[in-house]
Amino acid sequence: MEEVVEALKRGVHVGGLRVYAGRVFPGRFPEEINLEVYVEDGGRLLNIKVFKGRGFYRPWAEIFGIVPRVRVGRRELHYFGSEVEDAVLRLFPIPPGGRLFVEYYEDEETWREMRHGVPPPATRLGYKLLKLGYTWFKDWYYPEGFMEGGIKLQAERPLGPEAERRHLREIREELERFLERGSIFPDALRRAEKILGEIGGRLG
Repeated sequence: MEEVVEALKRGVHVGGLRVYAGRVFPGRFPEEINLEVYVEDGGRLLNIKVFKGRGFYRPWAEIFGIVPRVRVGRRELHYFGSEVEDAVLRLFPIPPGGRLFVEYYEDEETWREMRHGVPPPATRLGYKLLKLGYTWFKDWYYPEGFMEGGIKLQAERPLGPEAERRHLREIREELERFLERGSIFPDALRRAEKILGEIGGRLG
């Protein structure tokens, strides 16, 4: 996880923009690091909390406080669905069993889909995370206490091949039920169909 911190200290160039950590400071315990992330010539974009792991506690990271639109010079960056969002999500070297939390209450498409029963992997955000190798999801719509932060999607990488197959089977069953009952979100339905095709090839 140190790679994320060092990369953002240097700055990440994407889509003609430089995204960087304007402030890095300690968290609640030695293994936790907080970053305030900015766009050069613009304002604050989001916050990241990184936990490097300790003993039996596996590494995790959280992306929160996302600003949907940031003025950058004469242009406006729309974060959700952008190259910048993709680059940020790809930053994290989450190991097997590790977790990534992404706050989504400002993400209107994901918010609507989640609130109307779309399975996380078929949502706009969840599909991106599935493509990055996360196979288990939890919706933190009711955070457990003020220390847990805002509404977010938790995604975990599988511990190994057997766990991955189990997760994929569970996703397949959930998406099959979703397609049977239908949805008002055509993009989510298309994602579900595409995922089922990919899973079918992986599970045999």
